[in-house]
Amino acid sequence: MLIYLIRHGRTDWNEERRIMGVNPVPLNDRGREMVEKLASFLGAEKIGTIYSGTLKRTMETAKILAGAWSAEILEEPRLNESPYEKWAGKRYSELEEDPDFILYSTQPTSSSFSENEGMIDIQKRSVAAIERILSEKRGERAALVSHSDVIKPAIANYLGMKIDSIHALAIANASISLLDMSDHRSPKMRYINLMPWKWKKERFWP
Repeated sequence: MLIYLIRHGRTDWNEERRIMGVNPVPLNDRGREMVEKLASFLGAEKIGTIYSGTLKRTMETAKILAGAWSAEILEEPRLNESPYEKWAGKRYSELEEDPDFILYSTQPTSSSFSENEGMIDIQKRSVAAIERILSEKRGERAALVSHSDVIKPAIANYLGMKIDSIHALAIANASISLLDMSDHRSPKMRYINLMPWKWKKERFWP
């Protein structure tokens, strides 16, 4: 089975470099355009099911994709962003001297960025969401719409990476990372952080 790991489209807070947490921040016009291009790029893949986190920016993204693909959306709260209570609404530049933010950036498993979960907990729930997709077997392809800090630990799990190395992965807004679970014993990341809104399709398929 192929699982397309998709990060939500861009928001104003992304452009302002603010931490969103679980705030109901919508996509902006550029974000919707990015998702529309992503939908067109994957249009021939015949993805019939989209598993989405329940926050506003992921559900907006999922609805754009579902409209383009005539796909079903299934809510999956385990794909939601972590709250980041003490940081939500702040710019990254405001946190550069925060010792816990430095830990989050360099050794995330040691950071207390959210009150009720750490990075290992996020990894466990993101993998559990993927296991749900595999167990439900709704076709040979499915999409998952989530957030950077949920997608990165999931990728780390399937690559056998140390979880403290996840910030070496870049997961852009409206990007696709393709997880191939055709052989459950030997998962493969076919590609990571593909941004179809950034390049013309013919640059991928000369």
